[in-house]
Amino acid sequence: MGRAPVAGRVKTRLCPPLDPEQAAEFYECVLRDVLHELAPSTRWDTWVAYAERSRDYFQRLPEHGIGLLPQRGASLGERMHAVFTDLCHAGYRQVVLVGSDIPTLTAASIGKACDVLQTGRSDVVLGPADDGGYYLIGLNRPEESLFSGIVWSTASVLEDTLARARQLDLRVRTVAGTYDVDVAEDLERLRRDFECSRTLRGRRPRTRAWMRRRLHL
Repeated sequence: MGRAPVAGRVKTRLCPPLDPEQAAEFYECVLRDVLHELAPSTRWDTWVAYAERSRDYFQRLPEHGIGLLPQRGASLGERMHAVFTDLCHAGYRQVVLVGSDIPTLTAASIGKACDVLQTGRSDVVLGPADDGGYYLIGLNRPEESLFSGIVWSTASVLEDTLARARQLDLRVRTVAGTYDVDVAEDLERLRRDFECSRTLRGRRPRTRAWMRRRLHL
């Protein structure tokens, strides 16, 4: 799920320390790095479920092999459920939904989620996020009730989703957790991870270059 990197509309909780233009630049670098890693895969098709007024931006991206799907629904839960519904109706048997702004997202986590779903060992796959939510969710079929009644953007999203899955008698497996970059402390954590991981630096060249250029990190 993604949106065009418009100042004042993305990564607003990073302001301060960033200004709105810097936050939009950072978001775009992460988005482009993620798409550059995921789109060439021969194992899955990569789609962007784009927010309102963002289609033109994604149509202009140079990355190839990306399908575009408009988001539908009023709440985040409704929009997420609509992605699963639309792609399953298009013929996909498994759908894995991730955020477009997770710098440490790995193709390996998506591959693991695909493995779990394809072998029938789980109805739901979740990638926990350190803030109490999740950055990845995979399903074999749409499950509208899994997204209803959840108070989004809170520290209890993962816990509440697991409780809802138990109520629905859905089997759940998890993949490796990670973190989003929403506030200044997250940005500092990402800086440290870049310093420590050559692999991460290689996978996120635009993001690393931006941080060195704009923040002198």
